Amino acid sequence: MLVTGPDGANTPKIADVIRRLAGREAEIFERRVSAGLSVADLGAAFGAVGAGTLFLDEVAALPADTQFALLERLDAGTEALLIAGTYKDLGAEPGFNADLRLQLDAVRVDIPALKDRVEDIPDLFLYYVADIAERSRVPVPPVPDGYLADLMARDWPGNARALMNEATQFVLGLEGPEAGEGLGLAEHMAQVEKTLLVRALQRNGGAASRAAEELKLPRKTFYDKLARHGLKPEDYR
Repeated sequence: MLVTGPDGANTPKIADVIRRLAGREAEIFERRVSAGLSVADLGAAFGAVGAGTLFLDEVAALPADTQFALLERLDAGTEALLIAGTYKDLGAEPGFNADLRLQLDAVRVDIPALKDRVEDIPDLFLYYVADIAERSRVPVPPVPDGYLADLMARDWPGNARALMNEATQFVLGLEGPEAGEGLGLAEHMAQVEKTLLVRALQRNGGAASRAAEELKLPRKTFYDKLARHGLKPEDYR
């Protein structure tokens, strides 16, 4: 299956929803970055998921030899559910295997840009707010009058991921002119740190090692900070 959409459409989240709808919620969900993924890495990923789901993020960047290996595996059949995500037009990518594109394109989900579904913004924002509040173990803050209307009036070039970041800032009290009011420096810096940790986990699909590397933190320091803020990587997968 191929999941496409504009930059920021959050294809990994859609992939997670698809595998749940496919009845594979209890099975392993493995997310791999396509860029630099070797043939051996691909084989190991399929072996790890078994009858679960393998999501290849930005499949347009998959190396040529790995593309061929993936095509061979799909032709031979696999018990795993394979979902590939991309923000690019695979047909316009000169280095992408045409046969593999046809295989992936047999079942396709196109995610519209947020500006083309403005009516969905309030529901999406409130869903993100509730989800982030639960994961961060903080109360759901009340939404001020006119706030949702202001969100609907924006262009959202960053699409769903930008809306999720907005919700994260809103939940953690870092949104708006009064954010941080009444807090001491230590409390305010703690909020900033928690926001950075949450965003890193969101961007990396709950992969703690990649999130720690992105933030340039030793793994032990990263996990210590997660524990301090009550955050669990598995909540962001």
